Amino acid sequence: MSRQGNKKLILIDPDPEFQQLFRQALDSLGIDVLCYASGEKALDDIMHVKPGCVVSEFITEDMDGRAFFQKILYEKEFAPLHPLPVILFSNEHFRQKHGNDLFDSGLRGWYTKPLGAHAIREIILNIFMISGVIQRNKELKQEVRRSEYRYRDLLENATDFIFTLDKNGNFVFLNNRFSHLSGYVKEDWLGQSFQKLIHPGDRIRIGSHYEMIQQGRARVFESRICHNENEQVYVSFSISPIIDKGTIQGAMGIGRDITEQQKMEQEILELKNFNESIIQSMEAGLLTIDLDGKITSLNTVGEKITGWHEKEITGRFFDTILLPEKMEFSSMTTRFSRLPPYSRETTLTSKSGKRISIGYTVTDRIDNAGKKVGTIISFRDMTELKQMQTELFRMDRLASLGVLASGIAHEIKNPLAGIKTMAQACEEEIDNGDPRREYLVRIGKQVNRLDELLKTFFAYARPKPPDRKLCPLSSILSEVFPLLNKRMTKQQIRYTQKISETLPKVLVDAQQMQQVFLNLIMNAIDAMDKGGEITIDANFISHSRIEPARSEDTRYMEVIVKDTGSGIAEEFIDTIFDPFFTTKSSGLGLGLSIVYRIIEEHHGRIWVESEIGKGTAFFIELPTGANQE
Repeated sequence: MSRQGNKKLILIDPDPEFQQLFRQALDSLGIDVLCYASGEKALDDIMHVKPGCVVSEFITEDMDGRAFFQKILYEKEFAPLHPLPVILFSNEHFRQKHGNDLFDSGLRGWYTKPLGAHAIREIILNIFMISGVIQRNKELKQEVRRSEYRYRDLLENATDFIFTLDKNGNFVFLNNRFSHLSGYVKEDWLGQSFQKLIHPGDRIRIGSHYEMIQQGRARVFESRICHNENEQVYVSFSISPIIDKGTIQGAMGIGRDITEQQKMEQEILELKNFNESIIQSMEAGLLTIDLDGKITSLNTVGEKITGWHEKEITGRFFDTILLPEKMEFSSMTTRFSRLPPYSRETTLTSKSGKRISIGYTVTDRIDNAGKKVGTIISFRDMTELKQMQTELFRMDRLASLGVLASGIAHEIKNPLAGIKTMAQACEEEIDNGDPRREYLVRIGKQVNRLDELLKTFFAYARPKPPDRKLCPLSSILSEVFPLLNKRMTKQQIRYTQKISETLPKVLVDAQQMQQVFLNLIMNAIDAMDKGGEITIDANFISHSRIEPARSEDTRYMEVIVKDTGSGIAEEFIDTIFDPFFTTKSSGLGLGLSIVYRIIEEHHGRIWVESEIGKGTAFFIELPTGANQE
């Protein structure tokens, strides 16, 4: 714990209570405390006791702490005790007056009373610890001197290249390893510059390192060195400055041959880059997770699909950030299960919150020892494919329903015509005052209603081929707005139209497109019984947003009809264009079906985005005449 393991301590203090406090504070540390009230008495016994530390009140019965410390420091009889740590206690006044001089002379510490038991313990422990370190350093220095020749022999035969440099950077000492490493005779290099040993291609880079060494900073770096037979030799250098009395006298360094290591690292780097290039060049997204379910990597295609950058999600839990549905996630994070690869389909949530349909394959990730360390998930974005499948299915269903509707309408129309003719004939034969005449009038009205329904069926089942001509979109909308303006004003609905005059014309049947926008705006009005806003925005786009592979010869205009109404529930999004689907208490559910067929006949596309309580947006892509004008 202290000098030569001494656990004795002399305390000089006239106060019996402080002596008792001091003993109690150090009792658990096993330190033997000898208490004195007189400084002279303590000096008489000090050579016999040979304490590891002296603690004294500045004012004792017969001398002050300054006089006591100077006797210990300067009188020859106490020389064997050097360096004995001495600590003084006093009030702040004495410390301010004498502290600087005594600290300059080697006083170990000066503390202000009062002090508690804990503070006393910490102070004494630190003093004994520092004293032990000082004593140990002294012993080590002696050991170094005794072992100088032995260490020199070790340096000469060390497996690493060891050297010393003077302040000018020239070799002063080189061990035997130098010759083996460089192929040169070491004696020929004594006095030569360290920079001369460095390969010419690395000297500029290494020059900055050596400048830092000359400024007193240790450096570790790698470099090629010159070889007597022009072999490629790589060495890892660790060089530290030799500083004496604040002045840099030179440097000492160790060099280790890392030629084989460099070759292996280069091979590993090339293999890593090769594997990385394959992963990043894959057409599928590749994601890996560890056994805790945390993401460990994501390739470039995966970033594009999910919208997340690899750095953003690495270390985060896969199932909480991408929110996969219908995925056997528990089997992926099981350490001991070894499931065969399997392929499934599910949906993920992108960074923007959009749900993405993916097809994925799950494979265990196995380390070199054959243990499962994680899971590899390869996935492809199937959103567009799913949309196309939905479109094909819808078109198939619409065609079938169209044929059915046409047949039903045809079979019903003829009997209705007969019923209407008979009712009119009966009406002519019955007197005007006959109450039965009212029944015939009602029959006629219901027949007319059914006739209107059949016209709608025919419009859906056998739509008129569009007569497509170049037409400004604004002129189409200008025909629709007056028909609905009164109703929008009554329901306090704001109408905003953002159609630039510079936009190209659309290649459409103007009357059919009026029917499209009339249906969409009427639906928006129905969804805003408490008022709101309808916005129609149009933009010219160079290619289809939902089907980029479509012909490059056709340019498109994207029209967005947006409202702030009640929105459409997610489970209805895929069925709103189906015939006879409606959420209204009245209506046939054919309006959006007809809209869909008209857009398809124009070689366009229509889709919808909606959120309950926030509104609905219909996106329409229409071909323009930009390539014809």
